[in-house]
Amino acid sequence: MVDTRDSTTKFCVAATSTTKKYLREHPEICVLSADKGNRTVVMMREDYDQKMRTFVNDDTTYERVRSDPTTRYQNGNNSLVKRLKDLKLIDHRTAKELTTHNAICPRIYGQPKAHKQNLPLRPVIPNVTAPTYKLAKYVANILQSSIHSPYNTASSFEFCDEVNNITLPEGYVMISLDVTSLFTNVPRHLVTKNIIHRWKEVDTRINLDLFLEIVEYCMEASYFCFEGQYYKQTFGTAMGSPLSPIAADIVLDAVIAQAMRSLPFEITIFRKYVDDIFMAIPRNTEQQVLQAFNNVEPRIQFTIEVEKDQKLAFLDVTVIRNPDQTLTTEWYAKPIASGRMLNYKSHHQLKHKMNVAKNFIHRVWYLTRNKSTEEIVNIIHRHLQLGNNNKTEPSSQKPPHTSQASS
Repeated sequence: MVDTRDSTTKFCVAATSTTKKYLREHPEICVLSADKGNRTVVMMREDYDQKMRTFVNDDTTYERVRSDPTTRYQNGNNSLVKRLKDLKLIDHRTAKELTTHNAICPRIYGQPKAHKQNLPLRPVIPNVTAPTYKLAKYVANILQSSIHSPYNTASSFEFCDEVNNITLPEGYVMISLDVTSLFTNVPRHLVTKNIIHRWKEVDTRINLDLFLEIVEYCMEASYFCFEGQYYKQTFGTAMGSPLSPIAADIVLDAVIAQAMRSLPFEITIFRKYVDDIFMAIPRNTEQQVLQAFNNVEPRIQFTIEVEKDQKLAFLDVTVIRNPDQTLTTEWYAKPIASGRMLNYKSHHQLKHKMNVAKNFIHRVWYLTRNKSTEEIVNIIHRHLQLGNNNKTEPSSQKPPHTSQASS
């Protein structure tokens, strides 16, 4: 009897070897991971390089520097850590952890946005090797644990619980707002301003002046290398720095609060996840809302999506506005999602494959509140089968019996 696993393994090894050989022989081709959807993108190297050069040559955000500034930033980082230790604000162990000795200049790369036309790139600067990475993470953790947004939702599960208990006023519709390239458009002075404004919430022994000095230094020490040339980021925060998410969140909260004060009507529900916003507003006020948000800060601009057929996708749920204005949700997979899961016939441990299935079942079951048990089971069966067949389109076959769901 032929062991299908052995034959599959041999085929995969041979295919991998052939693909690697082909790519070595064709350096004009590059293979990249998409920024969303667990997809793989193949691009011509020339096209990728041209798009990256467009980024780094944007003199409103980046500027060239003559030489590698790593040593200078490393010395500045260690000087700040020493001051914290000398003032007995951190202990010896923490100071040792925050001190950097062998920093390496980060190298920028781009992740294709596979869900958009012409495959624009999202610039990513992996700061793990940067001189200020550990110090930036230290102050980011202080801010993250101290400052809590009144608008944030922690997950799809929390959002689902909140939305399914709401009835919108008559005449209200759902919209979502999305910030265009948030991190690189966050004004640094607003980060400082809003930390000062919310300083009473921050739980730390470090005084305000020194804390702001550290935050500003970590933002200022944002730099990278591309094609042998060094660049410094002069505006915004780097996507890849541990300080960027909380800094952007603080600023975005301030922008939201100012925009909402200018609106002459009540917002029934308002929830934010990073730079995605879900809200309900009176019908025909969509452009008024968009203008109010876009007028707050010139560099922070929003795009809008209005519900269609009483439905609106947010995170991985579809929110449905029923005829009586009540809201319900169902699990949603974005069109760009690859549908990839661990194949049941793979050589991974059984518990890993079972956990993938269990987590997926839990997510679909919990987020879907508008379908019958049979309909939910059919959805689960169909998508678990896709993982085994390595397809990305929904199967038209009749779902199998419930006992086969994990296979």
